[in-house]
Amino acid sequence: MDSRISHTYFGPTPQARYVTPGMSQEMAYRLIGINALAGVKPIVYTRTTAGEPLRTVDGNRLTVVALHGSALRGVIEIEQI
Repeated sequence: MDSRISHTYFGPTPQARYVTPGMSQEMAYRLIGINALAGVKPIVYTRTTAGEPLRTVDGNRLTVVALHGSALRGVIEIEQI
């Protein structure tokens, strides 16, 4: 199954925020690994609070990896297409 992966970084100011669309799986895994080594805790979300699978507005399954340091640092969205 193919995936569409994007990364959003939340910087210390709104001007520092950026989005990287079209990431490869390898780059996403590297980003998660590098952040984990730096002490940023990756938290994976695949379900809603009601227990249903996360989905995009198009109905595609979605996995969200939140990268938490002292605050939310970034989000990786993995959409199965």
